[in-house]
Amino acid sequence: MRLSSERSFGNVATVASRDPERKRAQLVEAALVEFAIRGFSGTTVDAIASRAGCSTGLIYTHFGSKEGLFHAVLDAIAEHATQELPITPEDLPGYAVRLYDANLARPEVLRFVAWYQLEREQLGRRDEDGTTRAMREKITAVQSAQKRGSLPEHFDAGELVLTVQTIALMWLTSTSEVANAITSPEDQERRRRVIVDAVTRLLSGQPAAPDVSARED
Repeated sequence: MRLSSERSFGNVATVASRDPERKRAQLVEAALVEFAIRGFSGTTVDAIASRAGCSTGLIYTHFGSKEGLFHAVLDAIAEHATQELPITPEDLPGYAVRLYDANLARPEVLRFVAWYQLEREQLGRRDEDGTTRAMREKITAVQSAQKRGSLPEHFDAGELVLTVQTIALMWLTSTSEVANAITSPEDQERRRRVIVDAVTRLLSGQPAAPDVSARED
């Protein structure tokens, strides 16, 4: 999975360069790995700088703080989701499998996101980040497809996007004990087939359950 503006999160750390953008990309890659292991609170800027092969001072030069670097990693993940894994409303089952494969290849991304969910209150809030913008772009694409009639409208566009993403990642967000009790981790093709079948059935046109919250007593 490629996440940086360099389009190559996996190899920038091996490039010896004084180019500021490459140094920035190295720091973002290193921070992703370190934060995924220890979370925001447990990670030091020294550990990130050491992994990146950069000086600690460069973190403050490029990001202002450890918190700023953490948000930069979050935005890089969102940028990747938008540019490298664009949603395909005409093929949501295919999109779901691509999303699964991308996260299977880079498990540290979901670990990072899990830490973010646990520690977000201490990280402060932003008016709008890359994750929010990326999600809005996906919702807009699905809404357009629904208006064209190429996607059913029995789900709200946002609910549909979130449900498809949840199905795509279910094998990876479940504990290994739960997932492996259902199917062997070596049988990736079966897991992909389940994702495709589940999303296909989701789009089959069956009406959603009635909204019981809207019923009057």
